[in-house]
Amino acid sequence: MERLQSPLVNQIFVASGVLSTILSCGLGLGYLAAFLDQGLLHDNMKHYVDSSSLHFIETAGEVAFVPSILIIPYTMQKKGRRIASIATVLPLLFSWLISFDVKHFSSLLLVNILHNISLGGAATISSIIISETCSPKHRGTFLMLETAMISLGVLLSHVSGIYSAWRLISALGLLSAFYGLLISYLSPESPYWLISQGYTVKCVENFHWLRGRDQEASKELKDLLVTYKIQIQLEALKPIRKLGIRERVLDYLRSLIKVDFLKPLSIMILLFSFVGFGGENFVSNSSFRNIFKLTNGKYIGTIVLDVLALVCSLTACVLMQVVRRKSLFLFTGSCSILFLGFTTLFLILQSIHLFSKDYLWLFLTVVTGFSMFMSLGTTALPFSLLGEIFPMSYKGVGSSLTCAYLWAFGNTILKLVPTLTGVMGINSILCLATLFMIFILVIVNKILPETGMKTLVEIENLMKTDGSDYDTVALTDQEDNSHFDRLQLFLEV
Repeated sequence: MERLQSPLVNQIFVASGVLSTILSCGLGLGYLAAFLDQGLLHDNMKHYVDSSSLHFIETAGEVAFVPSILIIPYTMQKKGRRIASIATVLPLLFSWLISFDVKHFSSLLLVNILHNISLGGAATISSIIISETCSPKHRGTFLMLETAMISLGVLLSHVSGIYSAWRLISALGLLSAFYGLLISYLSPESPYWLISQGYTVKCVENFHWLRGRDQEASKELKDLLVTYKIQIQLEALKPIRKLGIRERVLDYLRSLIKVDFLKPLSIMILLFSFVGFGGENFVSNSSFRNIFKLTNGKYIGTIVLDVLALVCSLTACVLMQVVRRKSLFLFTGSCSILFLGFTTLFLILQSIHLFSKDYLWLFLTVVTGFSMFMSLGTTALPFSLLGEIFPMSYKGVGSSLTCAYLWAFGNTILKLVPTLTGVMGINSILCLATLFMIFILVIVNKILPETGMKTLVEIENLMKTDGSDYDTVALTDQEDNSHFDRLQLFLEV
């Protein structure tokens, strides 16, 4: 039976569960707006859902995001990817069950909180699970599909909102969450996590099930086993001493100032800062939307942008197979800056009455081009790299800190943009954002490594440049390994 199994089919099986969970989270992002739309809100519910209570519901959801991005990665690091994935899907499943019969303020509040708990967990671990279970050849496509699933979920929510079918959102969300839970339960544990915990035999078994036994897969497995053999051997050579809580905390904090952690963390912060400065935080600002007082229906423009984001995300999945990740980010990022610059120029001309409304189509074309290139790779690639760029021992804390920064930075920008717009004007804000994006792109060009078609072991070695003993050990250097062989510290393969 094992001979009849296709590694690619097995990888699709595991990735489909992750992508289904992401789809359900995307539906959750649009659920609240669809439910509270005046066409969907029942008369007996309007008395307890006003602007202040709605703000409270949204704030509670934002706060619920924080513990999730701390607890789920810790669970992933200590208990494994399967347990963390199941813990991520369960709140989502319960929220959709509750959403079918929302009659009270507390029920709506609970639904939004549970949605955001799962969204935080999915943001931190989904890319890691796909990166560790899929081959380098197909990993990029599966990672880019995450953004496509979010876009599809939001699009379906908005379309359902037009037809007042919020229960359809609940049904789709429930089905996709249940499928994600079922696949998470049936999927094998990540071989990378198993070997990091010393489960060598189970690691080899799961690796063969996911990747097969061809030459490339065998080489990756060999590198993986040798790498962790060296790590365990070096740990065994350290003097044994009992550490108190204070010493453990200090040792852990010292490990976080190493190059192989600070380098990928810095890269992720720069990438998400680029997205934050150039994304919807500025373009969706109310002052910006109303410059030309467009009132052609609140749904049409939103759905057009949703469709555009979905098409661009799917196109990016294809591009990942033929274009390097770094090249794709630099190209889409440069084009995003260019179109944002044109947008700023048109707004300046309009403010001094040199841009006629007769050329509104040109302005909308530039804004659409900006959104298109952001969706084509600039927004999605940072989430893809999140699962690849951190070494195994730092994946939990790395994803937590990265998503915590993304949450803090995004919320800060959203709260500051209206105030800064009133003080400085939208033109000055967009000029400042463009300058920041140019500065970040120049730095990213210098420090971002190319991870396409590389195994996670190879990417991990790229991040380790501090000159430690472990970093200088060659995976194929039998002479170096013979020193450890005499200590009889072998791993059984």
